Amino acid sequence: MGSSGPSRLQRRNVEVFDSEGAVIAGFWQYGTLQWDEFYRYIIALTVTEAAWSIFRYDLAQQKPGTPCPSGAQLVQPGHYILLSTTGEPIRVGLVATRPRPRPPSIPAYFNPSSHDSRYCIRGRIRDGKCLITGLQTQTYSRLKVAHIFPQVHDTEWVRRGYPSKITDTTDEAHIGGRTKIDSVQNLITLRSDLHDAWDNYEFGVNPKNGYRITAFTNGNADINGLRLQLNHIKDPTLHPLDELLTDHFMQGLLMHMKGAGEPAWTYEDYDDAVGDGSDLSNSRVWGTSEGRELFELTLADRLFGHQLS
Repeated sequence: MGSSGPSRLQRRNVEVFDSEGAVIAGFWQYGTLQWDEFYRYIIALTVTEAAWSIFRYDLAQQKPGTPCPSGAQLVQPGHYILLSTTGEPIRVGLVATRPRPRPPSIPAYFNPSSHDSRYCIRGRIRDGKCLITGLQTQTYSRLKVAHIFPQVHDTEWVRRGYPSKITDTTDEAHIGGRTKIDSVQNLITLRSDLHDAWDNYEFGVNPKNGYRITAFTNGNADINGLRLQLNHIKDPTLHPLDELLTDHFMQGLLMHMKGAGEPAWTYEDYDDAVGDGSDLSNSRVWGTSEGRELFELTLADRLFGHQLS
């Protein structure tokens, strides 16, 4: 993890504050998110004591401006404040739910199990392309098969009752055993770089909006607003479950839109932690509870295939 190098992109161009100056929500606006949709997200991410509305906000003068009602108008980049519908200060809290931690994908040379290759093969056979960009490659060198709900949280998967919702008729030995977590109904094929962004919840798919792609972070303009390409899947027992896509979308809201946003590991940090020549002196990784939790999940992820072997 070097201290020098190119500067990173600005994380957000829209932020909403409460009356005490705390950031309660924000995102990067690509010119597609409307106020009615943003209102729904804020309702899901906050707890308030009274009816509220969003107003423009002069951050330098710390003064609210005109109201921005829910509707089909686009959210303009800038600063906003959440107040009562009459413009009075109100208490605003954030929901306690945290995003589900998810380690970045493990390269095949780290986890070369036949179990992993089985689900990858099924995903490639069903899709044959990146389901977002339509990219096809002869060797699949630029494509990866991604889990919608991560393998490493198989206990939560079972607790939520997802095995009973999988209708995939393939032998259980090929879909993750009795959990069925490796069913193609929990898989999508993506371009390799998009797989990494998917793991980090940088974008999500909204089944309730025609499977539209919503990017939550800067740097994903090439995919924001596209649709997940599913028309080739005629068999409903092979179709990705809408409930799983909705859950992944919510993780993106919790990770990148709620509050000031969750801290995220860079891939340099991840390589320091679990790559070749792990750096145990990296305090950003080992000095935080989040880092230690993610490292434990990474080890569990690597061992997952061996548990089923």
